[in-house]
Amino acid sequence: MKEYRIEVLLQCLSEGREEVEAAFKRALDDFGSLDLAGAEHGAWSNFRWDESVRGSGLVVKFQIEQATVLLVLPESSTVVPNWIHQPDATGESRLATLAQELGILLFPPDWSIISSEAKATSKLETDLQVFASQGKSQFLKIPLLTGKGKSVLFIALSQLAGSAESTPHQTDKPTENIGRHTSAQRESRPRSAAPPGNRATRVFPLLTRSLLRIRLPLEVTLARTRKPLLELLQLCPGAIIQFDKSCEEPLDLSINGHVIARGEAVKVGDKFGLRILEMTPPPERYVVLGPRSARESVQKG
Repeated sequence: MKEYRIEVLLQCLSEGREEVEAAFKRALDDFGSLDLAGAEHGAWSNFRWDESVRGSGLVVKFQIEQATVLLVLPESSTVVPNWIHQPDATGESRLATLAQELGILLFPPDWSIISSEAKATSKLETDLQVFASQGKSQFLKIPLLTGKGKSVLFIALSQLAGSAESTPHQTDKPTENIGRHTSAQRESRPRSAAPPGNRATRVFPLLTRSLLRIRLPLEVTLARTRKPLLELLQLCPGAIIQFDKSCEEPLDLSINGHVIARGEAVKVGDKFGLRILEMTPPPERYVVLGPRSARESVQKG
């Protein structure tokens, strides 16, 4: 059975710290800077309870195979907005996007995420105590430096009992048998297996994160029409251009001129926004596989 270690999450966080901070800021409009040098981690039995884990806050829950991960941001950090307790459609979309982005940035590729969810809670301490009692638990406590002071970000990992590589009933056997059994296990395991967070398993995510930093132009198109040049030369302030598109039809969302989705206009604070209603997949293209001569004959035909 797979054994999860909180140190792997700390390593992933150190590699993608800027992206994690940017994801929080996009969702919450404010965040701060994570002080990874002052991070503390260990078994849950060594966790020190203080005022920062009391009250309400934001919880992002990740369900992975045989384990659960909680990311907790207390409301005392001053970066958690009030709207998370009763989010509208736009707020729910923000929280869902935050959970998806953190799932990409915080976890190595061999940690399969089954589900993710971000929501508010009014009882952080109780939720954490119940979470820690479910199995073998570890914690990661990271100082958070905000514009209004110093706070903390918690990451908790709970592995279901019996899912680790060792089993409890082995401790009842004599010491000699334990040693022989352990040696046999080590010999039977492939030596090439890399531990979680190994550099070889991190290459693809690192390349992916580099691609995720590329900024692309995103456009929302209200409508399109064609007019004679004479009418265009007669345009002036106050002129009205009529389009054939109905007011009820969705707007097109494009990247580099390619329509990827359609949605409806919404108001986000005092800004304009778009609620996506449907995704538009790109047209399928088929390429004939075979000898070069066969491909050329197909293309000519």
